[in-house]
Amino acid sequence: MFLLKKWQSLSLFTRIMVGFVLGIIAGFVMKGDAAMFAFLGTILTRLLTMVVAPLVLGLLICAAADVKDFKTLGKIGGKTLFLFLAGTAVAVAIGLFFSLTMKIGAGFVMKSTAAYNAKEIPSVVKTLMNIIPTNPFNALSTQNLLQIIFFALLLGFALIKLGDKGAPVLNFFRAWTEAWKTITNIVLEFTPYGVFGLMANIVGKYGLDVLMPYVKTIAACYITCILFTIFVQGGLMVGLYGRISPMKFFSTMKEAMLFVFATCSSVATIPLNLKCTKRLGVSDKIADFVVPFGAVMNMNGTAIYEAVAVVFASQVFGINLSVTQLVMVMVTAVLASVGTAGIPGSGLVMLTIVLNAVNLPLETIALLAGIDRILNMARVIPNIVGDAAVAVMVAKSEGELHPELVPAEAED
Repeated sequence: MFLLKKWQSLSLFTRIMVGFVLGIIAGFVMKGDAAMFAFLGTILTRLLTMVVAPLVLGLLICAAADVKDFKTLGKIGGKTLFLFLAGTAVAVAIGLFFSLTMKIGAGFVMKSTAAYNAKEIPSVVKTLMNIIPTNPFNALSTQNLLQIIFFALLLGFALIKLGDKGAPVLNFFRAWTEAWKTITNIVLEFTPYGVFGLMANIVGKYGLDVLMPYVKTIAACYITCILFTIFVQGGLMVGLYGRISPMKFFSTMKEAMLFVFATCSSVATIPLNLKCTKRLGVSDKIADFVVPFGAVMNMNGTAIYEAVAVVFASQVFGINLSVTQLVMVMVTAVLASVGTAGIPGSGLVMLTIVLNAVNLPLETIALLAGIDRILNMARVIPNIVGDAAVAVMVAKSEGELHPELVPAEAED
């Protein structure tokens, strides 16, 4: 009983860290037998998947209603989207630079001949059409977050336009949102056990053997993600523009960063990311809009991964990329990353778009599939940190950033 009380008295970050470390130890010691703990990770993933769609729906309906007018909503949305795309473009450029400098694919002997079907880049018209749901209830049931975002923003704006007539429905969704926040907090208590199961299974399955043949590729991805996260997101976006100490920023974000590292899901991290972002002093109105929106649209880390993978492919197959092709990689990676859902493994599928754009062999996917989870663990961190950083910048520009008003206990 004493140990249980002691365990529950620990902060969520500490408990997640304990589960994380114990999972690594269990996987290393038990090897393949550690797969017996995989069900814990599955439970956590299913619980978080359960809360994401209804939580995002409620948050964005209320966020749109709180903005109160379409002009302001469009301004906030425009700023958010611009920062997402600009950050992703910078991420791709840095990824290309480090990958080319490190010559990550040089000397590699390809052994796989697996074939993959190419994915075509959808037209702008088709992309926009796909955002509009034909059935919002179907969008909820299939977790199509882009369509949920569109529907939620439209409904929230409509309710505020209705005034008193829309108040009962808006109040319902306010209560709905609070209920799902409570459910989310309950679910998060299971996080340490789910993280333990995930890490035990990953380490037990892959071990250290899979790392060695790809050490340069893994290093390039991790180095780029770390530098981008620290200097661009923490230093320039939050420190220079947001006037928040990078040390405070990363200290506040540590729970979300560790969680996404273990789960590899930007979407599943929305509840924790919202919690951390609001601790930075970002208003509910801005955080509730930017963070769920970013979990779908802002994939800085995924763009870095795609840049690294393209350089790996070109050097493995002995293909020299021209400056024009490198620019094409940047443009395509930005577009592909925007369309990448924040779920594990989706970046590997979207990579086919970028490879196809510069005529690189799609067999690259087979070569990288074995270490995709390891690469994914690195690339999801800039994704969720970028959401928080953009929220800080948008809040600062709108006068909605008030770190001085955050209670001291919320910063622990």
